Amino acid sequence: MPLFSFGGKGSKDPMVDLESLLIDYAWTEVSNASCMDQVFRTRRYTFEVNWAYVNVSHRIKKFLLRSRQDSDPSTAPPLDPKVRSKVIQRDLCLFRTEFTNSSPSDQSFTFKTERKTTSRCDVSVQRGFRLGANVDVRLSIPIADGGQGAAPGAVAGPAGEVDGCRITGGLSGELHVTKTTGQTFEETLTWGVDSQVKVGQGSRVVAELIIREEEMTADFEIESTFEAVNDIPVYVKERKTGRVLEVLEIPKQQFAKILTTGKEKEINKIDDSKVSCVTNGTLRAIYGAEQVISVKSFNGNRPPSTVVEFTRPQIEEF
Repeated sequence: MPLFSFGGKGSKDPMVDLESLLIDYAWTEVSNASCMDQVFRTRRYTFEVNWAYVNVSHRIKKFLLRSRQDSDPSTAPPLDPKVRSKVIQRDLCLFRTEFTNSSPSDQSFTFKTERKTTSRCDVSVQRGFRLGANVDVRLSIPIADGGQGAAPGAVAGPAGEVDGCRITGGLSGELHVTKTTGQTFEETLTWGVDSQVKVGQGSRVVAELIIREEEMTADFEIESTFEAVNDIPVYVKERKTGRVLEVLEIPKQQFAKILTTGKEKEINKIDDSKVSCVTNGTLRAIYGAEQVISVKSFNGNRPPSTVVEFTRPQIEEF
């Protein structure tokens, strides 16, 4: 599913190509290209900007959870009321077994299993910048535990703009988005149990390994800052061989002027060598929040007794 459509001739690319702006300036203003070189530029040459001379930083300005009216009420530990209506929760049974004791004495059984699930996060970008064919956005998901505010190291925006949300299963780290068509991040989680279950005489016990899965959708806004720390080299290469023919240097004092000249209103000038750009996108995450071990004991006509244990998953390292 495309993130945006170019429509017809009059439609505008929502992604500003910063690299193209720098290359165009270097080729028209810095180089001494002949008329023939100008005409056959794309046939004869390729260009590469050395971004090592530009410092790039990202800051989350907004991270807003979308309201979900179909949230599933759950017996899980309570979430922040602001989050409760926006995060869908559902229980998935990964393993179920039944122990029956027909003997005249108590018996102990081993309840042991291990299962794997995958947490998934889809990020799409609707508006922002790109460097040639790729984007370069780093998104750190704000976290709050039980409504107590952002976790240490989380990036938060102005008060009231970032709703607390619990992201676990490896999706709470920094997500590096590089594709203009969107990107998917996945983490494999390991859930396991190894316990002894005591079953009384003439009783039956049902043990289940359940995971509590959560789903959330959020709209985000990231401010990216670009600062030229030195003159920026642009390499002119021969298209057929890839050989470097010339190195064009863009003066750092012209950096902001190049990126803000014309109709590029999405780029804001901070000073002569520094600009900022805002990226808007959507994030959808489905992740395992916690593990539930449910043990129900049945004895004749008595109501079943239940023991429930909550634990967190293990994240596989790649």
